[in-house]
Amino acid sequence: VVRQVPPDFLRPLVVVMLVLVLLYSIFRRDWGRENKYGGMGRRVLLLSAVVAFTFGFYDGFFGPGTGSFMLFAFLLVGFDFLGAAANARALNFASNLAAVLLFAYFGLVDFTYAVPMGAAMIVGAWCGARLAIKKGTSYVRPLFIAVTAVLIGKQLFDLFSK
Repeated sequence: VVRQVPPDFLRPLVVVMLVLVLLYSIFRRDWGRENKYGGMGRRVLLLSAVVAFTFGFYDGFFGPGTGSFMLFAFLLVGFDFLGAAANARALNFASNLAAVLLFAYFGLVDFTYAVPMGAAMIVGAWCGARLAIKKGTSYVRPLFIAVTAVLIGKQLFDLFSK
């Protein structure tokens, strides 16, 4: 699909969705402060499978905002910001690994860029995870809001600079 459909038609939709996620996160100040996750029941399992497939497809096809959307989904099922961020990163990593393997299989990966970039991302993720665990939800929530706002700005810039 990624090779057949131009991703430009998704940009406006992604911006709108990110703005909604941002506004919801800003105005629900107490949201994600404590873990209210009730476990993996049948309904949550089914919903999780659909959401994981959808995000995996979206991440492989287009990508921007996937981490924010995943974090938002984990918050919706009751995780606190730290737990939601950790689970979103793990799921995002799995999605990215699957995409790399698929694109590598088709010979579409330039390893001279991919290997150093992947190593830098691993170091950044390790440092970020240690900081998030140390600082907790009071650090992760404002960072999520800031990163989502920057991502909206970048998407708008890309949208209007063509």
